[in-house]
Amino acid sequence: MRETRAVRCDMWKVSFVICCFLAVSLLGAVCAYADTAPNGSYKKTCTAIYYNASADRITSASCKKMNGKSNTTQFNNCSQCINNGGDISNCDGTLECTGVNVPNVGSYQRSCFCCKMVGSTLGCYCKPKKGTSKWTTLSNAGNYSDIWNDDGKLKGK
Repeated sequence: MRETRAVRCDMWKVSFVICCFLAVSLLGAVCAYADTAPNGSYKKTCTAIYYNASADRITSASCKKMNGKSNTTQFNNCSQCINNGGDISNCDGTLECTGVNVPNVGSYQRSCFCCKMVGSTLGCYCKPKKGTSKWTTLSNAGNYSDIWNDDGKLKGK
């Protein structure tokens, strides 16, 4: 009787160890095949980033807004942004492709962020002397030899 009880106990231990090994192996396999999210400044202020490499898409990311709250967002065509010289940025809780074809003149880039061109118009969040950053635009930005942040507003000459 004692021998049967000992064998049952040993079999239970062996079964438990095998189940634990299988669980750890499966978990490791799932983690090993997770797609690595593309580089970008968004990684500084976004968490829980899920990337689908075959769709070239960030399917979900929790990104901080300027007011400190989080926003769940997504982003398509990651490779296109990066290959065009852009940066995937967190722009007030939304993922955006920034920096593509923006004018590289003047001092605005020191106090403005999330800059992008829409047609010939440059748009950025710029820091004023007091308060929070605001979205500002400058039409025909490519025509200027100097662009600066004037208390939260883009100006050029």
